[in-house]
Amino acid sequence: MLHQHAPMIMRWPNEANSSTRFCFVSDLHCFSSRSTATQHESLIEQVIDRSDVCVWGGDLFDFRWSQVGHEDDSIEAALEWLSRFYEAYPTKQFVFLTGNHDAHGGFAERLREWGHDRNRFLCGLDALVVRDTVFLHGDVIEGGGTDIAFANYRRTWQGKPVAHPHASKFYDAAVSARLHQAVAMSAHRRRRTCLRLARWINRQDSALLEPIERVVFGHTHRQIERYHNAGFEFHNGGAAIKHVKFKPVELVI
Repeated sequence: MLHQHAPMIMRWPNEANSSTRFCFVSDLHCFSSRSTATQHESLIEQVIDRSDVCVWGGDLFDFRWSQVGHEDDSIEAALEWLSRFYEAYPTKQFVFLTGNHDAHGGFAERLREWGHDRNRFLCGLDALVVRDTVFLHGDVIEGGGTDIAFANYRRTWQGKPVAHPHASKFYDAAVSARLHQAVAMSAHRRRRTCLRLARWINRQDSALLEPIERVVFGHTHRQIERYHNAGFEFHNGGAAIKHVKFKPVELVI
């Protein structure tokens, strides 16, 4: 049974004999100096155009390292960014999965208000299940991979200040030296990460997460395509940040 610490998971209401084209776009880290999202806008537009549903897979916005300025300005910029895509594709469905970098308390509240009157937009979710596939940001593996650890991990991000002046300079230096890439390669090794995700899935309510065969996630900034382990097929689109590969995941389900 789910409890108060459980991630928010929703099953997609598929028709029995229909197939749906999904794209998964995550880890753009918009507003931070390390982001290369603007360089990939044409690619993002192409995959949305080919899809029926666009899953925004978390860390679209980087409030912690935002260069926009004030907290309210960063939130408004994020909503304007989402509005631009929502209005440009009037026949597409959008699902927003929360990541740790955009798990900002003020943004979450404004996002719920913004999405309330938009019938093609879903938010407030940590995972989306579509038949045999689960989409999630991927930070459920942090802190030991339990639901309580995940809730605590997310809570540490919800109240972090926006655009911390010293932290921004430190991160700029780390990215320039490619330290971020080295840390990601070491901390999120493919096999270990996928096994941790498999353990998390096996801990969840079977009514929501069975039968799952494919796992599409972000967070680790390491591109993965059709990697098989622990009975699952894993996909990760990488990240739109300097020195990292980025390719949104596209699936027909």
